[in-house]
Amino acid sequence: MEGELELATVEVLGALSYGQLRSFESAARAIRHAPDCVAADQLAELAVREHRAYEALRDHLAARTDLATAVMDRQKPHFDAYFDRVPLDDWFGAGVFFAIGLPIAADFGRALAPMLSPETAVVVVGALADRAPFERFAIAHLRELLVDDDAPERARHIAADVLGRALTAFQGVVADTDALKVLVEHHAAEEGVSGEAGVKQLAITVLEGHRRRLVALGLEGLDEL
Repeated sequence: MEGELELATVEVLGALSYGQLRSFESAARAIRHAPDCVAADQLAELAVREHRAYEALRDHLAARTDLATAVMDRQKPHFDAYFDRVPLDDWFGAGVFFAIGLPIAADFGRALAPMLSPETAVVVVGALADRAPFERFAIAHLRELLVDDDAPERARHIAADVLGRALTAFQGVVADTDALKVLVEHHAAEEGVSGEAGVKQLAITVLEGHRRRLVALGLEGLDEL
């Protein structure tokens, strides 16, 4: 069982590493749409932070396998399909992505952490869920963009599209490897619940975090939770 868990951990780290690399690229790509140099500077700092987080994940992966890049390459198509369609064509789309879309990874990292070894959990949470200052900045900027009558509806549409694409990428990764299933089922067994219930709870946790952000921004009502 230990060998199976180690292989599953390596596969998940490979997926997270490549996803983090694309997150860095997205932050850098959005700089040209920043409305002023303050916002551009914040995005530049995010890009630096995302690359350092990628390096932490990559190095932790490389310490566990000699085939780190090959493991990352296996999940590349799913993350490319997601990040190639991230709404970075203008500042409004970028604002929605960074305030609502990017934190989906943080929710996933926190939900996944209990299923990992303590050392790996620290690396994953640090890489995916340690963006609080930038998230506050992104939310403040998005609030400024939601003043026009049609802006909230446009933001809801973009947020729904980002979530849908994130779930599609997630399903693609799960279909290609049983690594996440192995981790979830092992943790669920330790907690005395079924693997199916563990997978369901992981999805619920991520969706609840996403909806809380929509409610906080006035894009969804409390009765919709």
